[in-house]
Amino acid sequence: MDPISVSAPMLSSAAAVASSSTTEGAAISTSLHLVLLLLSRSSLLGAIWAVRHILALVICSGLLAILAWWRHPGGPAWGLAARANSHAVAKEIRGPRGWPLVGSLLELMGERPHVRLANLARAHSAKSLMAFSLGTTRVILTSEPSVARELLSSSSFADRPIKQSAKLLLFHRAIGFAPYGDYWRTLRRIAATHLFAPRRLSALEPCRQFETTQLLQSIHAQSGCSFEIRPLLQLTSINNIMKSVFGRRYDFACTQKQALVQVDPEAEQLRRMIREGFELLGAFNWSDHLPFLKWLDLQGVHSRCTKLVAEVQDFVQTIIDEHRARRDHGSGESSVDEADDFVDVLLSLQTSEKLSDTDIIAILWVRNSRRSPLCIT
Repeated sequence: MDPISVSAPMLSSAAAVASSSTTEGAAISTSLHLVLLLLSRSSLLGAIWAVRHILALVICSGLLAILAWWRHPGGPAWGLAARANSHAVAKEIRGPRGWPLVGSLLELMGERPHVRLANLARAHSAKSLMAFSLGTTRVILTSEPSVARELLSSSSFADRPIKQSAKLLLFHRAIGFAPYGDYWRTLRRIAATHLFAPRRLSALEPCRQFETTQLLQSIHAQSGCSFEIRPLLQLTSINNIMKSVFGRRYDFACTQKQALVQVDPEAEQLRRMIREGFELLGAFNWSDHLPFLKWLDLQGVHSRCTKLVAEVQDFVQTIIDEHRARRDHGSGESSVDEADDFVDVLLSLQTSEKLSDTDIIAILWVRNSRRSPLCIT
């Protein structure tokens, strides 16, 4: 066969056809990309609008719920509790509604809050019982001693809200703040048997006599000139407590001259920890009543408590280890002697009462902090 001959016009026409097909393919591909882009943009806009509508619905529902809780007598905290316990039938207690979300917090800010509470009780004719809200915290107020006595003796009011600082500083593991139950009854039994029993108090009488003698000698040494007796009374009280609890005395600085000498650095550390603890416990904390503010730590309570509790644990754990080592090198008996301090008592009861070292630290720390007068110096 003769070879096929291809002329130049034929090549040019074939190239034109190929070029046109390539152009059409590119145009189709571009069109598809544009369509997909428009669809993706429209779906994105639709998703954004859907999210906006959902957020608006959630916000409106939240505002309606807050207003519904606020309209309840006593304010938002009581309305929220009534909503959560809708199956329980209880008589409503009269009281001010306050403001949405915060309740009566703003009304009690400032001087003489007790006068404002008395005025609110009269305004709502609720001297026997008045309910009001501090954020999400429900509060009951009574102006009648008989009703107050009934409330304080009722197990229904045994558990009270625990401040954030109290929980972080281990106060919830001590008898004054522990939840009502088996653990609280164990602590109460230990206190009644080994702390406030007549034999225990009689055994500690020489300690009290010694501290009283030291007080009289200090007063006599400064006779003839004016001086402040308050620091001397504080020194006597704290050493009496420390002797019965830790089994040791601390040489606290009562005067400016002694403070400059710094006789006992450990005593000054203890004084500083007690003062810091009381400042944290007594400070008003918005997070106690508005829980959604806890993660912000606006007042620095969480960070200060975390730092202090680590120092307290190291301080008290050292004393516990010293007592435990002394017991191990002694007879090793677990019986409690009347001359033992409270650390020895708790260590002897650690197995039978199932007390951890953390429990013992909390009990000792809270006992010293609650009874110590050094926080006010």
